[in-house]
Amino acid sequence: MNKEKFNDSIDQIEIPLDKLLAREKAALFQAKKKRRTSRTMKQSILIACGLCISILGSGFVSTGMAEALSNIPIIGSIYQDFGEIASDNIKRDQLTTVIDKQDSHGGLTMTVKEAVYDGGRLIVTVVYTGEKELSLNEEAVGYNYVHINGMPFKTAISSTGQDDLNSKTIIEHHQFTLTNYDEFGDNIEVSIHGEDLFGYKGKWKVAFPLEKIKGDIREFYPEVKTEKVAEGYRITADRVTFSPLSTRIDLLIDYPAEMDENDTWPWFDFYAIDDQGNTFDGIKIQGGMANNNGRHMILTLPPMDTIPQSFTLVPRDIDNEGYRQEIKELELIVPLAESK
Repeated sequence: MNKEKFNDSIDQIEIPLDKLLAREKAALFQAKKKRRTSRTMKQSILIACGLCISILGSGFVSTGMAEALSNIPIIGSIYQDFGEIASDNIKRDQLTTVIDKQDSHGGLTMTVKEAVYDGGRLIVTVVYTGEKELSLNEEAVGYNYVHINGMPFKTAISSTGQDDLNSKTIIEHHQFTLTNYDEFGDNIEVSIHGEDLFGYKGKWKVAFPLEKIKGDIREFYPEVKTEKVAEGYRITADRVTFSPLSTRIDLLIDYPAEMDENDTWPWFDFYAIDDQGNTFDGIKIQGGMANNNGRHMILTLPPMDTIPQSFTLVPRDIDNEGYRQEIKELELIVPLAESK
């Protein structure tokens, strides 16, 4: 089979994305004991854009996208292709700040194209260009990290998506949901660090100031609870925050102390339904733990132009095969009547 026919056959394969995501969650759930002592603990159990890119491979970014990147100074329109939950708002309201700052040496240029921050989420888009071909092979990618105000920061959900636009250009999308909302105030200093990237040896760093975007931020404190008495589980909706970059739901989860000690604490998989019947599941909802042992969970949904009257949160258990079972006793209705 020639290369063209092979690529056509690959394009026709239907990928069961929901099932793959469910299995990914199940695998991460089984490994959560190890995550207690690693940075991965703070990452999302639903790293949607990274998973999609690894599934779809280097053909994911279209030729049209590459042409667009070469013709305009900003790249906000590509966020939908990365599975970014705020992509529609970013494009429509032009939320990102153009950075266009770079570090270039050793044959590789790292350029921060744009970024956006709302106090609860930080998104940074980086483009790498090389004098020779860049490699996305695992052993050659190297590693990078992001600091705020010169220091590492705590996240409940984080992911990085990468893809090659051509053999010498790679685009990278970082997204973070911060553990503590508005911890850093209205103005931050962001720095992107890279070491031994894409087959090139060396260290790269780009630092830049970033201001919180303007826009309405609404906070609700429903403090409603539901519990499953037999197992000793209780879920409390502590806070709901609406911002231009996300809808954030902070949950407090109680469970028996012995589960804390032997590391068998529950990590529920949620989906949400608003009062108009809109369902947020799959890549439309992200979940992560803010601190150890699952007592504070953060759900992130897309930003909303109209605030609903309520959400219904439905938790599910996930077995080793990735199949989900709803826990009706812990279904939680979250009213949104008053804000602070």
